[in-house]
Amino acid sequence: MNKPCTAYYYVTHKETQQQGLKIAEGEYDGVVFLFKDVHFPIHKEDGTLLDPKDAAEIPLTFGYDVLYNPTDEEVITEEFQSVIGDILLNVIDESLEHDQIEINTTNRRDNSDELDSQ
Repeated sequence: MNKPCTAYYYVTHKETQQQGLKIAEGEYDGVVFLFKDVHFPIHKEDGTLLDPKDAAEIPLTFGYDVLYNPTDEEVITEEFQSVIGDILLNVIDESLEHDQIEINTTNRRDNSDELDSQ
């Protein structure tokens, strides 16, 4: 991946210790946000494992909460989602490069009974 994206850095809320991301340039400079409900589907509709090399594109879905918006920029737009989507891809790429995250390839559809009983 490693495509250029908007500059950002991690910030931590002093009281809650919640970690967010702060955009450090451009139209959204100073906006602090959190990603939530990030889903990176790695299975095809039939439940088999998706080979990224065979996929035209892998849909990445996510939600976000804006914690601080110093200039009251509109953040419920496709443009903002595109900016933070690029940031998310960069975070994922860097995390994978440094073994900071692990991809779980378990298909939850196959294990629904097992997951419900836990």
